[in-house]
Amino acid sequence: MEYILSEFDREHIEGWKRMKEEIKRLNWNEVPLVTADDFTSSLIFLPPAKPENSKKGMLIICAGGGFTFKSQHEAKPVAEFFRNAGINTAILDYHVTNADPDKDRFQTKRFAMEDGIAAVRYCRYHAEELNIWEDKIAIGGFSAGGITAALTATSADTGQKESTDELLKTSARPDAALILYGAFSDTDIDRTHPYDEALMKKNASLDALCHITSNTPPMFLFQTNRDDPRIGLQFASCLARYGVPFEIHTFEEGEHGGALFNGGDREAPYYEHTSKWAEIAAGWLKMRGFCG
Repeated sequence: MEYILSEFDREHIEGWKRMKEEIKRLNWNEVPLVTADDFTSSLIFLPPAKPENSKKGMLIICAGGGFTFKSQHEAKPVAEFFRNAGINTAILDYHVTNADPDKDRFQTKRFAMEDGIAAVRYCRYHAEELNIWEDKIAIGGFSAGGITAALTATSADTGQKESTDELLKTSARPDAALILYGAFSDTDIDRTHPYDEALMKKNASLDALCHITSNTPPMFLFQTNRDDPRIGLQFASCLARYGVPFEIHTFEEGEHGGALFNGGDREAPYYEHTSKWAEIAAGWLKMRGFCG
């Protein structure tokens, strides 16, 4: 029996395609990263923030979508906001299932993490030609994109020194991460199923909470209470336990998936107070030296 996409999935998949077509018309630079599972991930660079000839940091944006699709309203508008705030930005087009029920979502999540790692490594290796500081590279994302960003920040290597490939010798560890209503844990207690050691080990391998150490890079956390503040609070508590620098901002209003919450899209409803998170996040990156 042929699988039929839901209207919700179809709208988001088509929305991402339209965004990619618009980006092509704008002639933004797109570079390939990782080929796996009949898809090649890529990094899409926005024109540099003004002044264009000034070195800055880089923020890589990962849209959400439950590893089923990628939401365009959590990609291009967000990247443009931070670029206009004076930070160079790029969009990560990472692996998802495209709602294919035959694809292994756990494996797709691993691919997405590898895409994030490859994106940071690429930016650092090409820092001079990108006119960015190699020690000011951040990755941030929403929902599944936030999971991708958190896994990148907690699992990336600092360079494969034994490799003969100069790119792989370059550190893939980001210098900061923005976890935007994301980084859910897959190892929380679940009494609806019997305890399964093998499953727990599998889940822990791709649970950012299980990989936080004192060497984890600084993080900015954004969550809304209507979504579930416990997600961000749990993550912040773990960061505090290891002495990792962080800021956490929880807002009362706003459903999951609202991105900028500025009314710019039907899926980004306007909440005046909640919409301030992006300005605060840009200020946090500026405080950490990401602006020229």
